[in-house]
This record gives sequence, structure tokens and C-alpha cells, in this order.
Amino acid sequence: MQMLDSVTKCHPEALYTGQSEDAQDPSAVPFVWISKWVDYTDKYGIGYQLCDNSIGVFFNDASHLVLLSDGESLQYIDRSNEEKYYTMQNHPPDMSKKITLLNYFNTYMTDNLVKAGEAAKPREGDEMAHVPHLRAWFRTNSAIIFHLTNGTFQANFFKDHTKIILCPLMGAVSLIDEHRNFTVFTLKLIEKHGCSTLLASRLRYAKSMVEKLYKDIISTENTPCKKVAAVVKN
Repeated sequence: MQMLDSVTKCHPEALYTGQSEDAQDPSAVPFVWISKWVDYTDKYGIGYQLCDNSIGVFFNDASHLVLLSDGESLQYIDRSNEEKYYTMQNHPPDMSKKITLLNYFNTYMTDNLVKAGEAAKPREGDEMAHVPHLRAWFRTNSAIIFHLTNGTFQANFFKDHTKIILCPLMGAVSLIDEHRNFTVFTLKLIEKHGCSTLLASRLRYAKSMVEKLYKDIISTENTPCKKVAAVVKN
């Protein structure tokens, strides 16, 4: 947050020379991002796919179910944030309905949605021993905001379909433009060399949304998904 604040205060668009590659660093590609999502909170919850093809559902009862990329391993997080591990073949009977819903979300996203950041090349050896899940999300008039449990922040903008992904672990921001190009910048290099007006505006927007998250969500544990969305919706 401190680095993001520093970058936005330096007015990076004023420093920009038109050479975007000066601030780029492909090696700082984020560990994870949300590549697909579908909002069905009027009945069940929000479903999403991570870039490693894991599938998650944040249910309206504030529980979480994640199907890992192997298509077999399940990670269940209850309302008290206790994690349990099962498989598609070995799980409690009372979890069957949620698994059925997860499969529904998975099928819908596979059949109907384009994968964001598909062309990005993840670092070798980035297989995650512990797959993060969606901690909080909300909509504004401009975007849908996601915050993962590993600290990753993502904003998907409705009007031009651009997306930004802030990875605090790498000190980097990734921009997916309207042509689906995936470009990675480090915040330190942006502070030094500047960035485009588009990215600068997205960073300022991200800063305001991160502040909202810290103020309204991060300090509140075990808040049902619908309530989270209602608290911060603009």
C-alpha cells in the first residue's frame, strides 16, 4: 500500500516518455490472478477461475469451495476460516450440493467465458502449494474488484474490459489491455520512468479501492458474501 501511494503521488503520467518498456519487467508476473468469473449471488454465490485453472466458489453462506487444477483435490473453507481437504470421490455427504454447484459454475465458465491473461507466461516453479481463494469482492459503477487471500488485488473494468492486477509479493502491477495484451510493470520502475495516462488512472483507482478494502472489509472477518458486497458497493 505504501509503494502504491508513493507511485500515485509522483504523477507517473508526467514522467512518461512514451517508452512503456522502461518500466516493464516480465519476470515480475503475478503468482495468481482471476481469469474468469460469474456472479450468481442472487441464489448461490460468485464463481471464479484462477489462472492455474483452479475453480472456486464463494458461497452466500460465507463458505468457500475450491477445486484444484488437478480436477480432483478439494479445499473447503468454512465460515470460521477453518480449512479442510477432500477429493471429488471422498467428501462428506452434506458437501454434495456445493460440489454440484461448483461443477455448474465450472461448466458455465468453460463454455461461455474467455480466459483473461491466457497469453501470459507464468514463472517456472510457480506451482502453488497452497492455492489462495477469494477473500472479498464488490462491484462499483466502473469495475468489479477482487481481493485474494495472498494479497493479490484485481480490478476488471466494465467499459473497455481492461484489467489490472496488483501483486504485493512482486511489487508489481499487470495491465491487460482492451486487446488482451498482458504487460507487467514494477512499481519501482513506474516511479522512476512513469507510465501511460491509462495505467496511471488505473493505479489511482486501484489505490482508492484498496483503501476501501482495508477500511470496510479486511478488518471484518467471516462476513457473508452478500453483506460484503453491500457494504462497499458504490
